[in-house]
Amino acid sequence: MDTNALIKMWQELDVPDGLPVELLDGELVVQANPGHFHDLPGRTFVRHTPEPFEAWSGRGVLVADDYRPRADAVIIRAEDRPAPDFAEADLPPQIVLAVVETVSTTRTAIKRDWEDKRERYAEAGIPVYLIVDPNDATWHILQLDGRHYVETAKGIFGQDIPMPEPMGFTLRTAGWHPYGGKSA
Repeated sequence: MDTNALIKMWQELDVPDGLPVELLDGELVVQANPGHFHDLPGRTFVRHTPEPFEAWSGRGVLVADDYRPRADAVIIRAEDRPAPDFAEADLPPQIVLAVVETVSTTRTAIKRDWEDKRERYAEAGIPVYLIVDPNDATWHILQLDGRHYVETAKGIFGQDIPMPEPMGFTLRTAGWHPYGGKSA
């Protein structure tokens, strides 16, 4: 199947509300509706990202024609928000300052977030990749260094996240939960 036909099928796919579908390396990946602990980091970014920035949850990023992940949150400058008549539903990577992915529990999903998406977001030139891992209650800031990410900060749930410049704001993680655990 050619890429255009696959994209059209993906865009017209009728799935139950809240069921995320990503186009990853030419495959449609359907995941179970994420649980509350999985959603907390994305919701925190949407609620507490200060101006002049905005955070959007569940937005697709047009990394490549056959690779359009739905990030748990993306951070952009408010002035870069696409116009209402912007035909593409996914954000171009050139306006994305940071992408946030919350790791799930399956081996496949863990590999996808820690390895596959890390590589593809770096190739797209997204400056910051924040991995939130409720499996071990940690967060990891990765910054682009050439064509690859390097970890520049890490912490545990309950410790504030210092978002790098140009964002330069701090995000509280108090209240985030590890899978099967208690509040941080």
